[in-house]
Amino acid sequence: MKLIPEWRQCHRFWSVRLQAVGVALITFVQGFPDAFIHVWAVLPPDVTAAFPADTVKWLGIAVLACGIVARIIRQDKLHAPRVGGEGKPRVSCEGR
Repeated sequence: MKLIPEWRQCHRFWSVRLQAVGVALITFVQGFPDAFIHVWAVLPPDVTAAFPADTVKWLGIAVLACGIVARIIRQDKLHAPRVGGEGKPRVSCEGR
């Protein structure tokens, strides 16, 4: 197994962020069901009527799926500058 070149910047990847949110949502629902039921009971009746009770679970799964999609989309701000043939960064000699 080999790490990607930008592994130190993984906290900036949208795929990592989305998957962390999805895991947090699913963990909250499964790990603290009493707290989730309490939060659900506090919501106004028109909100609870608009969504089924397992909406948060499906929302977590949807966010995880978005994380997979985000992983295959190029994130230009995260890519390191291209290097020359010897593994050194390209340096412009103009203006010298």
